[in-house]
Amino acid sequence: MYHFTYSKVVAEGSQTTRAAEREVLLQSVELMEQAELAGAASREAIDAVYFVSRLWCHFIEDLGSPDNHLPNDIRARLISIGLFMIRRADSIRNGSETSFRGMIDITRTVAEGLK
Repeated sequence: MYHFTYSKVVAEGSQTTRAAEREVLLQSVELMEQAELAGAASREAIDAVYFVSRLWCHFIEDLGSPDNHLPNDIRARLISIGLFMIRRADSIRNGSETSFRGMIDITRTVAEGLK
């Protein structure tokens, strides 16, 4: 009985974490959509670039942790996505890219995977 209760708590904790990760990804989508409308040189773009970069740095750090129990292939793919997102955000920051569209699409796909 006790073991079942512990397993349930662990499963619910994982679901709560996934829901929180999905929520913050969708928040980044909202910021990027506002930035896309306002333009790459806008305050909205600065806020979106900063948020996206910090978010993916956090995810990459977590994915690289030995405490992360995702399968290695999934971790590697998500780290690759994160590095791409950080590079693209930096390209927008330095003016060599102007659109958030690809980043928005990728983020939505990742968020959907967390459902």
